[in-house]
Amino acid sequence: MARSGRKEELVAAAVTLFSRKGYHATTVREIADAVGILSGSLYAHVRSKAELLYEAVVQASERFQAAVAPIAAETGPAGDRLRRALAAHIRVVAESPAAAAVFLHEWKALPPEHRAQAVAHRQAYEDLLARIIREGVEAGEFRPLDQRFVRLLVLSVANWAYQWYRPDGPLSPEQVADRFYDIIAEGLLRRNP
Repeated sequence: MARSGRKEELVAAAVTLFSRKGYHATTVREIADAVGILSGSLYAHVRSKAELLYEAVVQASERFQAAVAPIAAETGPAGDRLRRALAAHIRVVAESPAAAAVFLHEWKALPPEHRAQAVAHRQAYEDLLARIIREGVEAGEFRPLDQRFVRLLVLSVANWAYQWYRPDGPLSPEQVADRFYDIIAEGLLRRNP
């Protein structure tokens, strides 16, 4: 998808505002003001505010997919791959928490013609995680649990990081992923030796 420099500026400004105020509460004037143009001039670069939201959702989806697709395509142990996919997801969130927030929440404001495409992007990403989990079960590395719930658990853990993770904090995305993965993989119950 070709993107002009000014359009990228508008998308970046929209992401910041949408994540802070929400899509519906953000005005075209605020987006235009953020990049220093008149609100009417915005339409020389995009058709609508909804187009900016769609671009933001697609770009975030592309970042998540680019980070996790190579890991999902590997043939190594599923546990290692799931741990690294979790870290990759958290790293994408850490690099742009605002974009992650828009991807995770504001996509619901898209008009129907764009919503279906956004859902397809989200599903393509979830399919990468589903592949790792399925291959782990098929290889006997993971217990045969409800794979949909495993995927939902992993995504829930990773997605919420935009709310609390700080890149300048004491743990890297990999360290956070290690801790979460250990809890997911080992559970909470103490096992008798």
